[in-house]
Amino acid sequence: MKILDIVTSPWAIMPEKLVELQEIYITHLRGEKIDLASVEARLGRPLNNEPRPYEVTDGVAVLAVDGVISKRMNIFQKISGGVSSELVRRDFAAAMADPEVHSIVLYIDSPGGAVDGTQELAREIHAARGQGKNLVAFSDGLMASAAYWIGAQAHRAYISGDTVTVGSIGVVARHIDVSRYEEKIGVKTTEITAGRYKRAASEYEPLTETGRRTIQEMLDHIYNAFLADVARARPQLSIEPVKTGKEETIPWADGRLFLGRQAIEAGLVDGVSTLAAVISDLSTEPSRWLARDAWIRATNCRR
Repeated sequence: MKILDIVTSPWAIMPEKLVELQEIYITHLRGEKIDLASVEARLGRPLNNEPRPYEVTDGVAVLAVDGVISKRMNIFQKISGGVSSELVRRDFAAAMADPEVHSIVLYIDSPGGAVDGTQELAREIHAARGQGKNLVAFSDGLMASAAYWIGAQAHRAYISGDTVTVGSIGVVARHIDVSRYEEKIGVKTTEITAGRYKRAASEYEPLTETGRRTIQEMLDHIYNAFLADVARARPQLSIEPVKTGKEETIPWADGRLFLGRQAIEAGLVDGVSTLAAVISDLSTEPSRWLARDAWIRATNCRR
């Protein structure tokens, strides 16, 4: 897959993070070499972000979902501190098969990421809900967009406090028109296609109305799949539009960000706790956490 394909594919991510990734592509497009040493200096850490294996404490496995989510690791993930959904699926399956593990905590701090691979991971987590292990999503930073798509599939979701950010439920794609850049450097690309919509949104020409409509239809389809998966996992969330003024929206899924208690009140998460408290409660009485009412009694989380 070309770098441009990665950038222009649909993303369930906070838009400002996608802009950062787009800037990396533009640097590549100009023919400039991405200086990894300077990137490391700017980030204040080495670009070695291979996901660590899950850690187990008293039968509780903790799987980190940290940074931009992509199906496979690549330069974007190295720069952004990201995670591969394929590797999370691998580690999740291993934890589910591990006889020493009775509970799994998805420890999430992510702005979201690529749509490709996200639904597969989310559905695998949801399917595991009936297999006798407790599944918990926890965030003490950010659980947005594709990261929420994944986290919502657990039995319960918790945040650490009032500054944790949850939401940004939606899908975004960018069309990059490089035709003027090519004109500037004396290059003209002519594409020859078969199939009416094969290159309806070509980067080598300004976006046409047909191209815009094609992208919008694709995003609408993905958005509806996103909502359906979340609503199935959290049936307290209604996907029926609510009329606000002249517009109809789904209040919890209109792309906004919810902070702390706002996310609890919106029904996106179940309460406030700490990672240590979640692990302690799970390890003390794991069998009680599979039932919703028992969970509430077993924790000190505030609703």
